[in-house]
Amino acid sequence: MSDIECQESKKSEVMQAITPICNAFGIKDFDYIINGKHERLRLNNTQIGCSCNSVSAVIDELIGYIFVTRWCHNRYLGAFKTQTLNRIKEYWIKESDNHA
Repeated sequence: MSDIECQESKKSEVMQAITPICNAFGIKDFDYIINGKHERLRLNNTQIGCSCNSVSAVIDELIGYIFVTRWCHNRYLGAFKTQTLNRIKEYWIKESDNHA
C-alpha cells in the first residue's frame, strides 16, 4: 500500500470513529488532516497534533476537547485546574504554531 493510500485509509478510519461522537456533541466543523508526516485533529477552530496516534488515541484527544469545551466551561476544577487543563491541552496547537 502506498503512503497516500495509507493516509487515506487512516483518515477514513478516524473519521468513521469520530463522526458519531462529534454529532452527539453538536460538533459540526471537524476534520482529520494528514499532511505528510503531520496529522491533526481539527475541531472547530482548535487543532490538535495527532502524528503517529492510533485511532483510539485520536478519540481520547476528542474526549479531552469535549471535556474542556463543554464540561469545564462552567465548573470549578479545584486547586489543580491549571495543571489539569495544561495536561489535557498538551498537544493543542497554538495559533502561532499553526503554520505547519
